[in-house]
Amino acid sequence: MKDWLLEGIDQIALGEVLAGSTISCGQRFGLIAVDNAVEFMLISYVEVHRQLVGGHKAGGITKKDWAETKDKFPKLLSLVVNLEPKLAALEAEIGRYHDFRNGLYHTGAPTTTSPQRVRKYSNLALKVLDTLFSIKLSATEWSDTLAAISTALSGGKTQPSVRREVAFEEANGIVKFNCGDTPNAKNAIALALHGFSFLKATPPDRKQLAKAMAMSGHPLSPSVIKARITDLRNSGWIQKNELIVTAKGRKQLRKSYIL
Repeated sequence: MKDWLLEGIDQIALGEVLAGSTISCGQRFGLIAVDNAVEFMLISYVEVHRQLVGGHKAGGITKKDWAETKDKFPKLLSLVVNLEPKLAALEAEIGRYHDFRNGLYHTGAPTTTSPQRVRKYSNLALKVLDTLFSIKLSATEWSDTLAAISTALSGGKTQPSVRREVAFEEANGIVKFNCGDTPNAKNAIALALHGFSFLKATPPDRKQLAKAMAMSGHPLSPSVIKARITDLRNSGWIQKNELIVTAKGRKQLRKSYIL
């Protein structure tokens, strides 16, 4: 992969890492980083990937017109959409995120964002990457990229706290979750239990919990589930008599995950 494409991917990952960190301004600068990555990809598509600047190729643009176009994001986005019509499906959403980013960057108002918004924008940026450059990262590749950026920021030492967003979904009465990584058994069970409370407002029984773990891609044997439930109760993460996550348990989960 070309170095300039790797730079774009790293910018997207940087935004997500910042937004998931405990830094007070992480969410604000995380969204700005993702937006910069999107703009970088749009410019790179025209200048480097298609090499259209200079007007020497069919569909090209003069240097003067290009200088005026790339300084105005709506014009830049519109040009790239005309060059790659598949991007049209993402155009309006990209424009809304860019406008929101301008509000964060250019105004003195105490506006902020959220890790969820940054994560959604990073997902959109990855779709732009796929649409323009035919590069689609697997969940494992993206997880590895996030880990690499996190490690690089810490100088290769202890990684800063990076929280993963968790998505919950109900299917046939069972709640499954997706957090983009491989949590340990204790965290995975706590996440599943939180999902049941969040979506169904009722705790599962042991069989439902086992199904939820398997459907979430984290199958555990009944003996392991029993042992981890004991651990969770002893540490105060779940209630003594029911499979319900306590306030302490949710607080502990939020150290690693965006619930």
